[in-house]
Amino acid sequence: MENIDNIIEIKRGLHKVCGRKLVNAIADLEKCEAFFKDLFVVYGLIYNTETLIQKRVFVAAVTKYFILDRLPEEYLLLNEGKYEYTTKAITKPLEQAVDTYFAIRSTSDSSEDFKKKYAENFNEEVKDFSKEISENRDDSLSDFAKTIKKIYYSKDENTDC
Repeated sequence: MENIDNIIEIKRGLHKVCGRKLVNAIADLEKCEAFFKDLFVVYGLIYNTETLIQKRVFVAAVTKYFILDRLPEEYLLLNEGKYEYTTKAITKPLEQAVDTYFAIRSTSDSSEDFKKKYAENFNEEVKDFSKEISENRDDSLSDFAKTIKKIYYSKDENTDC
């Protein structure tokens, strides 16, 4: 079962490279959370909500590489630096990109073996996401967000409201 907090954080990462409709199309995929969870494992990251919050840049980068770059050109357009889809029939190509990922992953002996096989499959160099992995979200300026989160998760002491 998917963790809604994780899906929310995945969506926040997706918003860095995708427009709202494409974010929702990716997040609605049956294997969405399994896909990102496995990518975190492949790249040596712990998969949990706290890590997802910090690794939005990584989520955006791997989405572009493993999903968006694998879609036929006629499905996507770039609008103000974010990808949008051009047709309502985007679900099938998205599923195929994720299925291709898992097909290659299932034949791999290790994370390094997978990275090599995946790159070879698409005649590319092995992609290194170390820059994106090392980049954490800057929470120092998000006092408002911290306050809202604290309020959201607090128990309401006044039940008359």
